[in-house]
Amino acid sequence: MTMITVSEAKQLLFSKVRTLNPEIHPLTESAGKVAAEDIKSPINMPGFLQSSMDGYAVNSFATDLFLPLQDELPAGSNRSLTLQEGKAIKVFTGGPVPEGASWVVQKEWVEEKADGIIIRQAKPETGLNIRMPGSSVQKDAVVITRGTCLHAYQIAMLANLGLTHIAVFPAPKIALIITGNELVKPGDILEYGQVYESNSIGLTAALKQLGINQCQLQWVKDNLAETKAAIDKALLWADLVLLTGGVSVGDYDFVAAAAQQAGVETIFHGVKQKPGKPLFAGQYKQKLVIGLPGNPGSVLHCFQQYVKPVIQLTMGMQPTPSIQARLAHDYEKNTPLDFFVKASLLNREVTISAAQASYQVSAFSEANCWVELPANEFRFSKGQLVTVYLF
Repeated sequence: MTMITVSEAKQLLFSKVRTLNPEIHPLTESAGKVAAEDIKSPINMPGFLQSSMDGYAVNSFATDLFLPLQDELPAGSNRSLTLQEGKAIKVFTGGPVPEGASWVVQKEWVEEKADGIIIRQAKPETGLNIRMPGSSVQKDAVVITRGTCLHAYQIAMLANLGLTHIAVFPAPKIALIITGNELVKPGDILEYGQVYESNSIGLTAALKQLGINQCQLQWVKDNLAETKAAIDKALLWADLVLLTGGVSVGDYDFVAAAAQQAGVETIFHGVKQKPGKPLFAGQYKQKLVIGLPGNPGSVLHCFQQYVKPVIQLTMGMQPTPSIQARLAHDYEKNTPLDFFVKASLLNREVTISAAQASYQVSAFSEANCWVELPANEFRFSKGQLVTVYLF
């Protein structure tokens, strides 16, 4: 196994990613996805003279003068009225304003009579409390640019413009293959020498957080033929294939050999990092195959650093950036590898957890981030800036 650096591995892997072809999705299924094209408004918003207050449309600027009530225009009314000189028409917030109105005097500023109003207090201004057509959004204006990751408020805005479907980059279909003779599903009886399998649950949860709803699971024993068959099956359906376990060089590690037999071209196998040193990546046509180590800590670290960015790039997103924070204490490492250590970030300071072995999952009860410690540094001082990847 020839190892490469973390930066080399990321550059090689990410250069192979292709953005999936755009699809037309309903607005209700588009939150968290990326717009595949500029989205233009099909209408003026508002599409008519619109009142921003409950009050009266008038064309008089005089106070203490009786103005006869001509009519009223409730919100939702499709009647087109013209205000007569010296009269008032009752209007409502969000409803239409009649032609000929100079401004809308709000209800609180008038004395209401049975058949009219008297303006008692106001600061008259032409156009006051009247929204002009297109003053919020003009027809054919670009309201969402290509590459925007859509959030709920933008979805609501697009619905407000009458849109029901938009073009987005879809989430990839992911096949998840769990290997290991020693694994038992949670809830089953645990025999001596066995461990509960958590990677499928942890990875499925992480995928759901990224908006992945199409994920197929397979469990295989540490067997070359069975692993190869699982990869073959996954490649028929998935955009991205993930495997856990079986990527090292032990007698029962068959992922790399099975991938090769399935026609997968190796991109790299082995990265100068801890945890996750035996990480495997390969390509079959335009599909990627990533083999993660078996230990839960290694799996989650490699997912954060490699799989998550691949998924985001596939969906037209930019990978989630790291942040900088200061160490809360001194720390030392003794191996010339990139270390990714479990840590807790609080008030812009990070405290590195004591339990760093890849099998020690107890640290995840408090840790909320990974801290990257470069390969060529061995001593880190309290207050030193380090790179942090939030869970």
